[in-house]
Amino acid sequence: MKVPTDLIEKAPRRDDEPLYRLPGLTLLLGWIASTAIPVLGWWFLPAAFGAAPDWATWGVVGAALVGVIGGLGLLALTPWRPKRSGDLPTLWLAVTTGRILLIPAAAFLLYSATHPPDKPYVLGLASAGLVLLAIEVPLIARAMLRQIALEEQRQTPSAP
Repeated sequence: MKVPTDLIEKAPRRDDEPLYRLPGLTLLLGWIASTAIPVLGWWFLPAAFGAAPDWATWGVVGAALVGVIGGLGLLALTPWRPKRSGDLPTLWLAVTTGRILLIPAAAFLLYSATHPPDKPYVLGLASAGLVLLAIEVPLIARAMLRQIALEEQRQTPSAP
């Protein structure tokens, strides 16, 4: 059955939507920090508290795994390319959801293959994931709010 073309809704024109660009260098530095903080923390804190040496090793492995997946998520965001205002929040949500699903899946595969001690491994994963979100969310939110404010200033006619 063929549908007449006059019954098909045309997609709305999106040419007038503003283009936003994420701060790529800032996000890269934030990703480096969000990987380095938990990795270095897991490298030094267990020794300071007298924990077993494998605690440091498996905490670092868990944190590094989150760092690698976080870096892949940053590449998926492609912050160097401008995106339409309606697409950027959806892309950010999709990447964050993908990371939230990929981290436990990769962690489970690594856990099944190596059988590390539970506590340091899971705590390494969780601490790195929280640090990643705590650094990335404010960076992206601040950049978006700044660009929205600039766009609104451009659209507001100046008083005579």
